[in-house]
Amino acid sequence: MRMTTFVRGLGLAAALVLAGCKSLDIENPNDPDAGRALADPAAINAVAGGAVRIWFNTYEGMEGTGPLVTQAQTYSSSWNNFNMNFYSGLDLDGTRNSRSWQNNPSSAARTSIEHYWNGYYSVLSLATNVLKAIRINNLVINNAADTRRAEAVALLMQGAALSGIALNYDKGYIIDENTDLASLTYSDRKAVRDAAKAKFDDAIAVASANAFTTPLGWFGPGSLSYSNTQIAQLANTMAAELLAAWPRNNTEAASNVDWAAVATYAANGISSGTPFDFKITGDGTSTWNPEIMLWFVDISSGRVHTRIANQLDPVTQQTPWPLAGNPQPNSPDRRLGDGSFGDASTAAQFGTTPRTVNGGTDFAWSAVAIFNMARGSYHQSNIGHIRYDESGVQDPNGLWGGVGDAPLYSRQQNDLLWAEALLMQNTNLALAATLINNSRVGRGALAPATAGEGQTALLAKLRYEQDVELLGLGPASYYPRRRVAGGLVTGTPREMPVPAQELGVFGQALYTWGGATPNSPTPP
Repeated sequence: MRMTTFVRGLGLAAALVLAGCKSLDIENPNDPDAGRALADPAAINAVAGGAVRIWFNTYEGMEGTGPLVTQAQTYSSSWNNFNMNFYSGLDLDGTRNSRSWQNNPSSAARTSIEHYWNGYYSVLSLATNVLKAIRINNLVINNAADTRRAEAVALLMQGAALSGIALNYDKGYIIDENTDLASLTYSDRKAVRDAAKAKFDDAIAVASANAFTTPLGWFGPGSLSYSNTQIAQLANTMAAELLAAWPRNNTEAASNVDWAAVATYAANGISSGTPFDFKITGDGTSTWNPEIMLWFVDISSGRVHTRIANQLDPVTQQTPWPLAGNPQPNSPDRRLGDGSFGDASTAAQFGTTPRTVNGGTDFAWSAVAIFNMARGSYHQSNIGHIRYDESGVQDPNGLWGGVGDAPLYSRQQNDLLWAEALLMQNTNLALAATLINNSRVGRGALAPATAGEGQTALLAKLRYEQDVELLGLGPASYYPRRRVAGGLVTGTPREMPVPAQELGVFGQALYTWGGATPNSPTPP
């Protein structure tokens, strides 16, 4: 579908339906009465909340996220749901040189490229309509506080959408309320990144200057609500991640990231002031869908890659996975411990051992090898990720079934962004060590990192914490692997092309990334 058409109308109409707004009595569904909709305060207020929902479903959606986290060898799966087996599989020579993004209208695997593009531009369309109503048409939503609240959240969503494009594609459209949609042109990924950063800055400014609390329903069907201070903190964390996660390789990470800016943003992020974890309530697969939880909180459908299992317990957890399987662990990291999990019923169903006092907080061991061996034993793992299974027994009424408060950004994630920014500048190693220890010691009960170890040793401990702490937070565990030397298997694509469906509208040639050409050149 042509992007200009989508932004002008269909995105707004979809948001109004999703948000459950009153009917606009649109006679022609292909040409919604946008003028009347943009003048309706109740409709625009609902569209702001609708943008959050689409962003959540896109960010957590397995069609895009599943291939990334399995390519990064943080999670593992041999199932080809969401194209995971193809994109995370290995060629006979141990590379992924034949596994470029399948950017062809006839390829079933093209859907992984389309997922983020369609989702994030839907979000951008909705957020832009909100800001057009407020900033150009001077619409007031109830009162000044409610108007500024919608404005701040819409700016946050503009930033989040543009960030998603900048992190995952070689180029894209930069769209806001001032854009002439009749003359859209591609901007390179650095320009899209900078546009996203500007939107986060704007969101921070509006949220910091205006007191408000978000209404129930904007962040899922539960009781979650956020203050203006928390929205500003979240925008800071998202800006820090945008800058840190943008590099396609270690060379770009060293020379094309403003690590001082990352540190400044993270210092004002969700682990600063009164720390909190940013969550959105899932309702399963209905409307608010934390899809990554459905797959990787469930130890019968997804597992932790043995690369991480081996770091947690190098004595018992071999990598690649041995044909005899890996035995029950005895990790010094409290997040794994002895891997025991659940009760007798859980053990019988999932091959675990009932929880002991040494059971881990984040990981569980199962004797059952769940994946198809013919697709490669390297997919196998005996370790599941159960950190967000609050039931402790794989209860389908919890996040195992996509129901409940699902984390998207954690305070530990923000601490690690902050620590990485300091270490990449080789400055304030004492603070970097403290930030690493917030999870390393506080959650893992491991020996503390210290400034005296030096930059290299601290970076190694930081990478360990990123591998453990970022699991389950959308695609977050992929980006640190992309920006370190040797982090991704040779031939793994490091960014996505503009989807074939979009290229075809303009008669542009199809292209892709991966194999011998994993990504585009660094923009000037």
